Amino acid sequence: MKSTITLIIGNVDVSEFVECENYSVKKVWNGKNSFTDINGKEVKLSWNYQLKASFENVPEKLMQEITSALDNDLISITFTDPHSENMLTTDNFQRGESTGGSVSAELDDGLRWDLSIDLTSGNHKTSA
Repeated sequence: MKSTITLIIGNVDVSEFVECENYSVKKVWNGKNSFTDINGKEVKLSWNYQLKASFENVPEKLMQEITSALDNDLISITFTDPHSENMLTTDNFQRGESTGGSVSAELDDGLRWDLSIDLTSGNHKTSA
């Protein structure tokens, strides 16, 4: 079944390998950057995205491209975003600390990999 999720890491389109049931995008408000207004309402000033995804049966050549794209301090990622009006967002994410992969199969045309990523974007300020 073709994935309905768009996920492009750097310039590497991995959309067809995304496991839909293991894809998650959260918009997380930064509690350190908030205050209570005159009416007692909490005003949040910044937020970031947390993106988690798993991929399965990724060909070895594509795995090398993904690994190279993830080997940067800031990683541009275009992703399906349920929090945006157009359902697609591009943002810069910080290098992940819990990216892991393992060989899932060895086929005649090379190895296949399973991979998971857990990344956080930089902070965004709310508009006034």
